[in-house]
Amino acid sequence: MPPDHDNEGRHPALRQRSATVLEEARLWAATKYGYNSRRVRATMNENLKTRTNYDAHPWQLDVAEALLLRVDRLVIAGTGSGKTTPFLLPLLLPENKGKFALIVFPLLSLQAKQVRLI
Repeated sequence: MPPDHDNEGRHPALRQRSATVLEEARLWAATKYGYNSRRVRATMNENLKTRTNYDAHPWQLDVAEALLLRVDRLVIAGTGSGKTTPFLLPLLLPENKGKFALIVFPLLSLQAKQVRLI
């Protein structure tokens, strides 16, 4: 039986729903804790750029921000697209200094690359 590709038409709707959920979480956190999405995103990106000379993609910042706000995320992207970066971005915030993330890499080459970035 051939694969079902009907889901491709749903991606824009899913992306919109994801953006709405993230925006609701931002508003809630801003009201409750004084959270500033622009500041957080800029700080994560600036610190990544300082360490790696790369800017984060908007989707990577979205996923990192979702992690900070405890919003579930599912990322589907190809090999080498930068799926690991969103897990590291929150660690680059000054308020998270001294904290760590445990990420298990099944490939030694990927592990070595990520260690160099940190």
